[in-house]
Amino acid sequence: MKLKKLAPIFTLLLPLALLSGCGGTAELDLHANWYADETHHQLINGQKETLTYEVIYTPPTEAQKPFAEYHYDKGSYIAVLQEHSSLAGEAEWATGTGYTFVTDFSISGTYKITGGEETPFTDTIHSEVSFANVGEMLRPIRSYKEFHTTSQTETYGLKFVRYEYSYTATYNQKLTETQITVRDLRTDVKDEDKLDLSKKLKLKGSGTFLDNEQILLALRAVDLSMNFSFRTVNPVTHARENVTMASSAKEGKYTGSFIRNGTSTGETPLAVTTFAIGYTSKKSGMTQTLTYALPSEKNFRNALIEMKTTAPDGLGTFTYRLKELTTF
Repeated sequence: MKLKKLAPIFTLLLPLALLSGCGGTAELDLHANWYADETHHQLINGQKETLTYEVIYTPPTEAQKPFAEYHYDKGSYIAVLQEHSSLAGEAEWATGTGYTFVTDFSISGTYKITGGEETPFTDTIHSEVSFANVGEMLRPIRSYKEFHTTSQTETYGLKFVRYEYSYTATYNQKLTETQITVRDLRTDVKDEDKLDLSKKLKLKGSGTFLDNEQILLALRAVDLSMNFSFRTVNPVTHARENVTMASSAKEGKYTGSFIRNGTSTGETPLAVTTFAIGYTSKKSGMTQTLTYALPSEKNFRNALIEMKTTAPDGLGTFTYRLKELTTF
């Protein structure tokens, strides 16, 4: 088996290909909008922010249904941003102030191949990334992601398989190179048959570079009314690519019921902006649609309010909706 068979995984939070192009990008103008007064963003006091989302699955239409069907219960996605007065220990060269951003996704359900029985499963994805403050362009230090997911085989045969593996990216001090390590975590496979990988990747080009796992947080620091582009590494293809807007941002209203710092807000209208992003690549692919609170909504600190992604194997859609937030 070749490593490419890890590709058809549950690729939530990985906006897939759009256009072609791998050149440089302009530096982003970043502002720490997760603070009530972002002029004090360099004062790292060890605070923590937690955002909790409900995940809802919308199945494909009758015309889109393939040989198998998924059924999902409601899932959860939790994102925790933690301030740190020192990032010492994250890398040999890391000493300054910054953040860790940790996410946990979990959802259960069943799949059924035509003519077969329903089979239960639970999918989980855990990620963590460390990076500097906005004064240092949120430069990443290290990220880790662990998958325990269920998917069709690459050839779309009448079979579902379990993917259990981790992905680690460690960056050098000059942010010109990253060490990528993939570890097969399956316990029922012989060591010689495991799909492990280790490689160094040059981070070519110019402009802001962000690790894939910090993108959803970093976009809170960007002026979303302007088109933007930045560099990253696609964890599926292990290639350095650009991320750009697939559709321009549109401001509007979003109404939802939230629990903020332990108190229910009831039905709350928010001023928001909605847009789509995707990787730049020679291959066509999917994008993610994101809705963020505008900076004028001080109680919500530019938080991600809603996200829509394509479900595994392109079968339906997942919608993440913010339900609870504990802010700085």
